[in-house]
Amino acid sequence: MVQNLNGMIDELIKENRKLKRQVDRLTAKGAAAASSGIERGLRSIQRRVQKALTGATTTRRRTTRKAAGTTATRRRRTTTTRRRRTTTGGTSSAS
Repeated sequence: MVQNLNGMIDELIKENRKLKRQVDRLTAKGAAAASSGIERGLRSIQRRVQKALTGATTTRRRTTRKAAGTTATRRRRTTTTRRRRTTTGGTSSAS
């Protein structure tokens, strides 16, 4: 299993290098619109490779702490629903 993961990581690194070369070529030509998409893709691949190598866990959102003696009461939001229009034609759909 570890060998399989190492092979996958090697493939990602090769693809990363290939995309870096493409970015260099396109920025040298002055293709700003095309290179921005490639650069964005390259950055996302780099993030995924780094996560795979470091084994980083996903981050959680921070929550606020409540004061020691207080109780939290949440108000439920009331949703507004739209009523369906009734047809003014001669037939009734209710049976």
